[in-house]
Order: sequence, then structure tokens, then C-alpha cells
Amino acid sequence: MEHVETARERGAVRKDPGGKLRVALVYPNSYRLGMANLGLHAVYRLLNADPHTACERVFLPDDEGAPRSVESGQPLGGFDVIAFSLSFEEDALHVLELLDRAGLPLRAADRDGRHPLVVGGGIAVQINPEPVAPFFDAFLVGEGEVLVPPLLALLHEAAAAGTPRPALLRALAALPGGYVPGLYDVAYSDTRDPRGAWVTRFEPRDGAPARVRRRYLEDLRQVPTSRVVDSPDAQFGDLFLTEVARGCLWGCRFCAAGFVQRPYREVDLEVLRAQVKEGLARGQRIGLVGPDTSDYTGLDPLTCFIGEAGGTFSPSSLRVDAITETLSARMAAGGERSITIAPEAGTERMRRVINKDFTDDQIVQAAEHALSAGMHHVKLYFMCGLPTETEDDVLGMARIAVRIREEVMLPWARRRGRMGRIVLSVNPFVPKAWTPFQWVPMAERGCLEAKRRVLERELRPLGIDVDFFSPREAYLQALLSRGDRRCADLLELAHREAGGDLRKALRRWDADPDFFVLREAGVDEVLPWDFLDQGLTKRFLAREWRRGVDARITPKCAVDACRACGLACADHPELRPAVVRLGP
Repeated sequence: MEHVETARERGAVRKDPGGKLRVALVYPNSYRLGMANLGLHAVYRLLNADPHTACERVFLPDDEGAPRSVESGQPLGGFDVIAFSLSFEEDALHVLELLDRAGLPLRAADRDGRHPLVVGGGIAVQINPEPVAPFFDAFLVGEGEVLVPPLLALLHEAAAAGTPRPALLRALAALPGGYVPGLYDVAYSDTRDPRGAWVTRFEPRDGAPARVRRRYLEDLRQVPTSRVVDSPDAQFGDLFLTEVARGCLWGCRFCAAGFVQRPYREVDLEVLRAQVKEGLARGQRIGLVGPDTSDYTGLDPLTCFIGEAGGTFSPSSLRVDAITETLSARMAAGGERSITIAPEAGTERMRRVINKDFTDDQIVQAAEHALSAGMHHVKLYFMCGLPTETEDDVLGMARIAVRIREEVMLPWARRRGRMGRIVLSVNPFVPKAWTPFQWVPMAERGCLEAKRRVLERELRPLGIDVDFFSPREAYLQALLSRGDRRCADLLELAHREAGGDLRKALRRWDADPDFFVLREAGVDEVLPWDFLDQGLTKRFLAREWRRGVDARITPKCAVDACRACGLACADHPELRPAVVRLGP
């Protein structure tokens, strides 16, 4: 049956599957969210670029029916390979739901050569695949451009030779970036009596590597990554999304992507100009995608080019000090009516803890630049419950919001006769693997609720909205973020016996969830994700943790000189941003 979205799509690839390797590329959430994921588009393009492979997309169905592909309506269980793209911990339960509704055994140990091969990739896999490891035959750790071609070559060779599943899994484990969970014997300490340990055994078998090294594309300059399939039913469906850079220079101590996607790499300006032309020819606005779009060395000439071509743009993220009068004017001219600012913490001291080096005055100035350019609304992103946070740090969030209201928004409202909105979006801090805060416990629920009440008491009488993410949901995020393979039992329990409700399943789970969420891990402990090799040293992360506690700033990456984190970017000239040509 044709999906309702299909008739409105442009760019979908449809191949005759005869004689080809049939791959279901699965985003374990809704079509709307999945089609906004640029990584999904990149892998879809890579898989279908192979003439011997037919790749179709599968999403979590809106109804209770069996999952089927968008392109042909093929049942998920009818493919040779099921490739999950995992971006968020919250989608873990959807993996089980999709496998179950496809009629497939949930656990890899219960599947054999009669079943599709189930593989996983994506940023969540790069950070910590262990909570869902028992459900996957294999993972690919890293970036699709360097992982997909060797994977397809191996699968084609195995299909031609009739390679049995056990031998295929051993071959997958030998691929650079390949991780086959079933080839490792793992044991952990008791969650109720850890005695200063976590992982007590992690031993590879049958030639599997002791550590799995992340693969990444060293030179991104000539690699365009843009939306392949256009759909007005996708989130940001009016945007032609195109990637400007990968990695991040700043090392914010709470941000996993800022560490596991290192080193920083940029797409050449001329390549992006060509992508902009393609997007404008489709009649779309240009969505510039990157961990910190404002770091892109060609941002000024690129946004000028978009404007001169009659287009408009929307950046995915901007640093506070990058929200200038000029850039704000270009955004407002393109129809932007609100500015999103991410101070993350309420005081300058607290921002030094997380390695953000800007002042309260700069935050207020960014809002002034946006409103003076014609925007009306301000959204502020903060985290709550960060390490070393005090009540004054929480009140600092309110002080910034009030300053923006009094010093910026009210004066502009008097001139325009219209009052804009200020919204604080506050998320409880969730510790993430592969960050300097990976050892840190999450704040307890009661503490977070008290901080929420403080913000609401200070701001709601002034008409400033506080959108505080549920501490209960954040607790579950932290559990899966810092979880190990025992979390697979919890996920299966929730799926089979609790209607997909993790909170209900916690009451029947053998492990103590507070072990993962509320316990401070020792810096010398073996962590469940330590077997991954991101190129970063654990010693570097521990040093950054100590600097954070001392509220000391670490300067941004200097790719032409720095070897501090272990990646040795200084030895790779291709990582250095190119000199930007300002002409047309």
C-alpha cells in the first residue's frame, strides 16, 4: 500500500530489487522526524549508489500494522538487511517494537541465517551502543562514507559465496569500525554492591578486536551532504538541508557530539554554493547544518551568496557571539521572527564550568541584535542540575531573561506596539558517555523540581514562559545514556509486559537504576563504552573534568597545532579550514 507521504515526495529512489541486496534503512521513529535527519539521507544515497543494492526507507508506522517500506510497501521482515539509524536513546524501545511487529525475534542470539541481518549505526551507536547491543547482529561505528562501501562489498561477497551467519559475523567484526556484540563476553559488578567497579569482564572471542575504532572521513571538503528526498510532510520540510561542517572546535563538557565527531572538518565553499543553487532551484529555503554553524569559515560569503541569489537561510545553531547585527539582519530578511540563544548556564562561572566563555552582556546584546533587525521573539536554552551548580546559578537564568525583557524587548515593543515572547527551555543535565562529565551523577528529581519552581516563581509573573523538560523523562534518558547491556532486559521487559512504559518496567527489573543515573563513577573504573576508540584519550577527558570543576576554560581546538585530545589534528593538513574566496 502506498504511503500517504509518497505522492508528495520528490527524489525517492526506486529500483527493481531483482538480483540485488535488499536493504531496509530504518529510522525508528515517525516519518516526519526521520525525514528531517540528514544522516538518514546521506546513507540512503550511499546505499543506492551501489548498482547491486536496492535500499528502501522504513519508519515507525502511525497505525498498529506491520512496518513496510515507503518505496514499495515491502514488509520489513522481507529484506536481506535491516539497517537502523539511531540518533536518540528514546528510540531504543521503537527498535524492539519494529522488530516484533515485523515478526522477527528481538534478540540477535535467537536469529539465524533465515532472518535478515540487523545492523545499527548513527550518533547514538558512536556514543554508547551497549543498552541495545543484544538486539543487533552488528554495529558500524563512525561515518557512512567510509563504512558503507566496505560493508556492501563484504555482504555481496558473502551472498555470492553462501557464507553462513556465524562466519559472516566474524567477517563483520574484522571490518574497521565493525562491532559484533555477540563476539564479546561481558560481566558487570552488582548494581547494589558495586565495590568501586563497573565492567568486570569484556573479552573478545573468535578474532574480534579488543577495541573498536571509530571510522571517519578525514577530508570533507568535496563531499556534499544534502537532503536527497524532499517531502513537505517532513519536519523542516520547507528547508533544503545541507551540511557545512562536522565536528566542533569548542569542547563543551556536556556535549557528546562535540567529542565523538571530532576532528572539525568543513565543506568547501564552492561545493556549498552549488548545493545552494540546487536548493533554490527546488524553491526551498536553505537550512545550514552543523554542530556550530557559526564556526564555518565561509559563513559570511555563503549567506551573502544566498541573499544575492534571492534565497533565505536558517542556521541549525549559532554561538552567542556570532549573533551579530549583520547576520541577524540577513536572517530577519529571510523571514525569521525569533532568535534562539543557548547560554546553557545562568552565570559566567557556571558557563566556565561547561567551557562556554561569554558574558551575560553578550547574551543580552545578541537579543538586541536580533530584535533590532526585526525579529520579535527570543528563546533561551538552559541546562539545570549541572555539576557544581548553586541556587545563584539557577537564579542567573532568570536574571538573564529579565534583562532581555527590560533592556531589549520592552523598548522595542514600545516602538512597534507589539510585545514579543520570551521562552526559557530548560533541560535537566543528563550525563553522556565520551564527555568530561561521563563520570558525573545526574541531579535527583526533587532537587530539579525545586529549581523548576524557583524559575517559575521568578519569571511567570512577568509573562516569561518556562518550558522545563520532565525530570522523570530525563532520568530515563540518563539511564540509557550511561547504561550497559543489562538495560536490554529492561527494554524487553517494558516492551513485552509494560506496554512500552519504562517507568513501570523499572519496578520489575533486577538491577538498580540509580547505579547508572545517580552514582558518581570512578575515573579509574572500566566503563561500558570504553571498548570504543574515538581517538580521544580517557586521560584527556579526565583532565577536562578537573578543569570544569575548577571553572577553567579550555581554548577551542587549534587544528593546525593541537594534539591534546589524542587525535593529532596538527599532523593532518586536510583538516585545516581552507582559505575562503570572497568573490562570486
